[in-house]
Amino acid sequence: MGWASIGMSTHAFYEAINHASHRELYGMHVTDFPHVKQMFVDAYTRLVAMKLVALRAADYMRAASAEDKRYLLYNPVVKMKVTTQGEKVIDLLWDVIAAKGFEKDTFFDMATRDIRALPKLEGTVHVNIALILKFMANYFFKPAEFPELGRRSEAVNDDFLFKQGPARGLGQIRFHDFRPVYNSIESPNVKVFRKQIRLLKMLLLLAKPSEKQRKDIDYLMALGELFTLVVYGQLIIENARIYQIEADLLDQIFDFMVRDFSKHALQLYSKPSSNLRQRRLCLMMIKKPAVNTMRFSRVWERHVFAQKDQYVMSD
Repeated sequence: MGWASIGMSTHAFYEAINHASHRELYGMHVTDFPHVKQMFVDAYTRLVAMKLVALRAADYMRAASAEDKRYLLYNPVVKMKVTTQGEKVIDLLWDVIAAKGFEKDTFFDMATRDIRALPKLEGTVHVNIALILKFMANYFFKPAEFPELGRRSEAVNDDFLFKQGPARGLGQIRFHDFRPVYNSIESPNVKVFRKQIRLLKMLLLLAKPSEKQRKDIDYLMALGELFTLVVYGQLIIENARIYQIEADLLDQIFDFMVRDFSKHALQLYSKPSSNLRQRRLCLMMIKKPAVNTMRFSRVWERHVFAQKDQYVMSD
């Protein structure tokens, strides 16, 4: 379902950028409006991130063994996060093209309907977050040594996936240390995101959820969204190196990652059961991305607006 979401979002992006770039409003093209540029850049960077994460999760799945089951975290991250990001991409594009999204015989009309089904068909968001949270303690506090994993695109039979064994003992699965991955990048927004991660770890150490909160699914959903973003960012950075994603584009991706982290930190702050220490740490997690208008303009020109008229769906 993750790849279905990516495919739908990609086709919808091409249709939206083609329409908006040729439509005139108030004497200018729709794509000349600053807020429209922002929505398109957000949609494009989210879409690139979706692809990077799904491809990287597939590497871990293909490399899986009885000793390396890290894919059991990365797989629900794809199922939950990539599919919901697909919905976000469609919503951003729809805000640009407006009524055009309702026209019959367009791809967008179909995508707006079908994209909603994908997170639900993958077990629903709360089911996947409940699974993801089982790995949080080992991910943050008990890293293990693993050999570096490169791109896995070779034509071999993935035997282990057909004989994985029982699905118990998820809390015993170990992961490589995520910190060297984040420290390998010195982009401004990755630095901001690293600060947010440190504050999340402080919350888990100094203001960890009470027994009552650990039984509160509503509270855990907000906490799970924050943890998922950490894993999501790790997979993005790992694959950005493999696919040689340029620095401007990667920093722009983490622009929305910082904003999303801040949003979920505010949601955790607002939960009825959050205590004073938790609320203080949540407020500290709310950060503004590193603003760089030149970087934004380069991403717009080289990556986003460059997609204009590059693909048109045949009748």
